Amino acid sequence: MCKDMQYFKQITMGSAVIMGRKTLDSIGCALPGRQTIVITRGESIQIPSIQTARSIDEAYSLVRDSEEIFEQAMSGIDKIYATEVDATIAGADTFFPELDSIWKKTKLQSFPADDNNIYSYSFVTYER
Repeated sequence: MCKDMQYFKQITMGSAVIMGRKTLDSIGCALPGRQTIVITRGESIQIPSIQTARSIDEAYSLVRDSEEIFEQAMSGIDKIYATEVDATIAGADTFFPELDSIWKKTKLQSFPADDNNIYSYSFVTYER
């Protein structure tokens, strides 16, 4: 398992994870040990252990503890755990919003490309 996935698993285990349908499509299943909630405008998703919501507010109402998802949740969070990849991907269609000056980088761990990761990357924590 690549370091990015290990880190994601470490910081989300036992929590709720809210994602969009395209992210679910790339993963293909519920995340073990986490409450998995998918925001979608389409029909309810019929995958065991996955809950669906039509809005961030509905997703929050399903969360047993509390978490976040991109722009819709930015006003309601004070910490972001990001994996920043040193690459420009042709055809990318989803981007995290630019952070304004109220967000401060509080932790940074950088890693070079290796056998399991074709790009260098960093784990970054931002807080406001």
